[in-house]
Amino acid sequence: MIASIDYVKRKFAEYNERCFEGKLEPLPFRLSSARTFLGQVRFKRKPNFDGTWHYSDFIFVISSKRDYPETEVEDTILHEMIHYYILSNQIQDTSPHGTVFTQMMNDINKRFHRNISISHRRTKEEQDKDTEVRQHLVCAIRFNSGDTGITIAAKTRLFQLWDQLPRVPEIAECRWYFSKDPYFNRFPRAISLKVYRIPPAELKEHLAHALPLERNGKKIRVKR
Repeated sequence: MIASIDYVKRKFAEYNERCFEGKLEPLPFRLSSARTFLGQVRFKRKPNFDGTWHYSDFIFVISSKRDYPETEVEDTILHEMIHYYILSNQIQDTSPHGTVFTQMMNDINKRFHRNISISHRRTKEEQDKDTEVRQHLVCAIRFNSGDTGITIAAKTRLFQLWDQLPRVPEIAECRWYFSKDPYFNRFPRAISLKVYRIPPAELKEHLAHALPLERNGKKIRVKR
């Protein structure tokens, strides 16, 4: 199914009563066209004087870009509701999916026969079916070890990553490309340093028709 605002609101109200004793306050719901996640709870955070964080301005976001089994959509809603419970109660967990989150997830799974997990990973079959043509800013990376990998830059972080990646001690070479190969759809667009290792032959195959990029000051263009 493809999630809708009405569906998510209805499930949120249902699970709030069943699984959270009705303790979760209403919050705004938004649809997203994101391909790399199904659900998110967005928020703002400010540092407290004791080094902890204060969380506020929550928004429940659900992606309507892909068709998922209904049970997976339900489990994703519950996953995000656990995040919302922890953050809205200003509970300081050890990490985003830390001790508190894991305990709550396991408890709900056991009590309500759910299958909530830490994250959704697309299968290779799902990845191969994603043949939509999109534009990608690809950094092809060669490590000192000889291994290769890529970073797919978000447009808003292109200059930042262009500067940062060559400074990583393990990286020997960075080359940037513009590509429309659907193969790259499977990788999230990076807003921070994140490299996915790919075998050299596989990387070479999917960069065969890519256009090399060059930088001149604050301008990036296809290399002539």
